[in-house]
Amino acid sequence: MQKIELKKYGSGRPFAAGDLIRFIAPDNGRRPGGFSRPSLRLPALTILQNPVSVLNWLIVTTAHSLSPLAKTAGGYLTLLAALAAFMPATATAAKVSGGSLILNLNRDALAASIALDATAAPSIYLEEFFDAEAAATRTNKQLLEDHLVAGVDEIQATGLEFGVNGPTVSNPQGRNSQPTTLTFNPDDLAGSVTGAVGFGGAARFRIDTGTQGNRVLSGDYTLEYDAANIDPSTGRSGWTLYNHLYYRADAFYLFNVVTDLTIASLLLSGDLGLGSSFNHLGGSTNAIVGNFSFQTSLVPVPAAAWLFMSGLAGLGLLGRARGTIG
Repeated sequence: MQKIELKKYGSGRPFAAGDLIRFIAPDNGRRPGGFSRPSLRLPALTILQNPVSVLNWLIVTTAHSLSPLAKTAGGYLTLLAALAAFMPATATAAKVSGGSLILNLNRDALAASIALDATAAPSIYLEEFFDAEAAATRTNKQLLEDHLVAGVDEIQATGLEFGVNGPTVSNPQGRNSQPTTLTFNPDDLAGSVTGAVGFGGAARFRIDTGTQGNRVLSGDYTLEYDAANIDPSTGRSGWTLYNHLYYRADAFYLFNVVTDLTIASLLLSGDLGLGSSFNHLGGSTNAIVGNFSFQTSLVPVPAAAWLFMSGLAGLGLLGRARGTIG
């Protein structure tokens, strides 16, 4: 394996952001006219902030001199290792994997939040709950009609566990369960979070309409963040649970959220506020109807890993450049 020379101009101390680093391409013995080996001299801070750009320079600009090095993946990975030495140790991105969402509905507060109330029965109550496994193979129609618990009486509305979906999902007829795509910078969760956490599971509520059309489904949730929803005066956070059964709608707004973020996990907890999807039932939007907890594991994507993936793509670039240079 050929060696990449890293020369520092300084006193022998470890590299720091202010140091000047010189990258020198390997000697391939093909320097007609006495041309010196191509080199790149940059402040270490530039390398820290722009590692992929520096790597691309090494790949493309010096492709002629680097061609022997590029003949083996091992030689090429030496380049990556050299740059990775200057990468920050912390992750620049993280994605979530596994875990669950648990909803604890206060049956009295939920009933009080719904104005539609035709008889002496509660205005709304939980009739059936399908966890991720039970919901996975059921169509929308089956969720509306099947009974895991015999009868139509009220069941306990606490400890309702929805499993975190993977990056791909398969939906039975009439379903719209969503994949998990949430990523963020662990150093700036609120400022960088994108995508959504998808959940498996569904709840069926019985509504006191006084008619047979008295059941509604809520589930196939996604957890999403939008800073525009934050309201310090009420404690509303940027997090919202969206219902994707039938159509996308605001199921619950999350209030007074406590965030516990570690290198290995993300935990959120707080209060459940009624979303606008209950408006057609006379719902009182933002009414606190219970609480929630969400926990998931984090899969960090270190900066060096981003460099590695970019480098693999660079192998193709190097091959094309070598063909054109000759």
